[in-house]
Amino acid sequence: MLYASESRNIDIAEDLIAWFLEDKNYECFAACLFQCYDLLRPDVILELAWRHNIMDFAMPYMIQVMREYTTKVCCSHDLLCLCSK
Repeated sequence: MLYASESRNIDIAEDLIAWFLEDKNYECFAACLFQCYDLLRPDVILELAWRHNIMDFAMPYMIQVMREYTTKVCCSHDLLCLCSK
């Protein structure tokens, strides 16, 4: 996991996630979601979790992603409102 995270390579991180799923090592899957958080694409993680019926393992990651996106939208909205005044 550390290598995947430090590699800054999306493909390596996603391959590691896929390997954990093939091995049914869902705890490591969940840990990797946080270790490689900024490399992983939320749509890919959501689909993989759904296909493997392990949404409970992906939900903390998805909640964090949603919070991050909501914050970005709110900040953008606030900035847009300030610029239009």
